[in-house]
Order: sequence, then structure tokens, then C-alpha cells
Amino acid sequence: MPARSFLHELNPLTKIAWSLAVITVAFVFQQPLPLLGLWASVLAVALAGKVLKEILPAIRGLLIFAAIFILFQIFLIQEGNTVFTLLPGSGFGRVTDVGLTACTMLALRMLAMTSTIPVLLATTPPKDMIVAFVEKLRVPYVYALMLVTSLRFIPTLQEELGLIIQAQRARACDLESRNIFRRLRAIVPLALPLLLMSVQRARTMAISMETRGFGAGPRTSLRTSTFRTLDLGVIAGCLFLTAALVVIALR
Repeated sequence: MPARSFLHELNPLTKIAWSLAVITVAFVFQQPLPLLGLWASVLAVALAGKVLKEILPAIRGLLIFAAIFILFQIFLIQEGNTVFTLLPGSGFGRVTDVGLTACTMLALRMLAMTSTIPVLLATTPPKDMIVAFVEKLRVPYVYALMLVTSLRFIPTLQEELGLIIQAQRARACDLESRNIFRRLRAIVPLALPLLLMSVQRARTMAISMETRGFGAGPRTSLRTSTFRTLDLGVIAGCLFLTAALVVIALR
């Protein structure tokens, strides 16, 4: 992918360091508002890197997952004062202020940590990431390839799932029924084609790797992983901000 912003030009390890800094700060913050600000900073980085539009489908998926997490978790925490109940007077579906705060905090923490992955994938070619892992971190090439390939297939599977949904809707398949049993049954015409396409893609990739002599002997790399002044400045800034935020949060 062509470099369109400063984020594309950064070394992959620099972006991984930024992601680890976000994860560290997310674990330290214990209030929803700072976590919301941290997540907003991740989206701001994506906007500055001109990839916010590209990662919006992944962000929407993460928001849905966070909403499901809150829905299933919020009724299990009974400590604190009652905010509302699903059935007033019966005590069923009791939601407390402690439960609401804790679930919101956990959901925002998950969003802040996982939103860095789509940004990393959208701005880093897989080849550059593999070279950085192998040359700088001394990760065995096979493991680096497995990791990068699995991450790289996430947006590909999302795109294929969207095409399958459109094809099934064109065949008048009911995918949005309010009946939960019909919704569960509608998973089959989505999951089966996606599984078959994934198996076919894996076979194609295996054949392609064999024809290119994968694992036949010592390998060399056309590209090299180098750190520039911009990378060093970004890493230093991440370290400074992480340390400052950790000190502030622990006070």
C-alpha cells in the first residue's frame, strides 16, 4: 500500500510500540472518562493517518461486541445503588451505579486496546511487518509469517462476509428476523460459505508458498527494517506520555 501519511512511513515496530503504550495506559486508567479520551486519541491517530474511513467497519464490529459485553455483564454486578430495573417492583434486571461504571470502563478499555490493531494493519504492509519481526526481534520467519498472515486475513474475512451477506439477501434469505431461532438458523448460510472460502484461500496460499520454495533453504530479504529520526521521536514521545499518564493515574 502506498505511503499516504506519516503513519504509513513509520517503522512497524514504532507502531507496535505505540500500540503497547496504549494498552499499558488502558490498564492503568480506572475511570470511564480517561479511557474514553484514550480511545478518542486512537481514533485521532487513525484520522491523522488517513485510515479512519478504512477501519470504520472494524470499529463498528468492536462497538457491537462492547455493547453485547455490557448487556451480558451489567446485570451480574449487584453492588451499589439501583439505577433502574427492567421490571420495576420485581427486582428483575437490576442495574446499579457500580455495575454501570464498571462495565462501561471495561468496554472502553477493550475498545481502546483493540482499536490500535486495525490502525496497525491498515498502515503497515505485511512484508514490512515480517521483516521487522525477523530482523529486529529475531522472531523465526515461520512464526512471524503465521502471525502476520492471521492478522492480515481479518479484514479480508470481513470483506468476504459482507459479500456473502449481500448475496444471501439477493436470494431472499431472511437474515434480520426478530425471531431468535430464525436468527440462529440464518448463521448457517453465512458461516458455511465463509468457511469454504477460507479453506480455498488457505489451499491457494499453501500452493503459492510451495511454488516459491518456502522453507527450501536460507532466505534473504529485499527490504530492510530501519529506524529513522521520526521513529525515534515517536517512540520517545510514547515513552514520555506513557510514563506521565501512569504517574498521574497512580496518584
